[in-house]
Amino acid sequence: MKGVIFNLLESFISEGWGADVYEEIFSACPLHTKEPFVGPGTYPDADLLAIVAKTCERLGVSPADALHAFGKFCFPKLAARVPQLLAGHTHPKTFLKSIDNVIHVEVKKLFKDAVTPRITYVDPGPGKIVLRYESRRQVCALMTGLLAGSGDYFSTPLSWHETQCTHTGADACEFLVEFERLEPAA
Repeated sequence: MKGVIFNLLESFISEGWGADVYEEIFSACPLHTKEPFVGPGTYPDADLLAIVAKTCERLGVSPADALHAFGKFCFPKLAARVPQLLAGHTHPKTFLKSIDNVIHVEVKKLFKDAVTPRITYVDPGPGKIVLRYESRRQVCALMTGLLAGSGDYFSTPLSWHETQCTHTGADACEFLVEFERLEPAA
């Protein structure tokens, strides 16, 4: 996992509950990494999941709720870091359709060793999209938070329903996403 995600997790916890709470959580985690997390660095997924687990324990929230809230927090922060990847998009649907073929390609150019999830889609018509999320990390709750964040970012309320999930034995997660505002005609 890239260090930028660890940095965002630290910001999420510190801004929401205070730097003292983050330090308390961080010092209680059994981490593989001993040095500070640096944005372009790559660190074990287990370290991120350990911080999430300790955060959930400390705050009394479920991992799914924590990851969702973190994903929603991350979207505008990531968008601010790479605004060129959102240029030309005025609706979350067009943006979501670009994730695998554009966004993740560019992420891999910026971070040569990045391991991105595979996100493909089916476009059944106006006002909806079906996203397929494949990741060895299996953090689909983070994905739902990013979905919610994209709706907020583009001022387009959306809803989703997870139609299948790796946590219940599926080979990938799938989400039916519906938008309250239709995307502009191409």
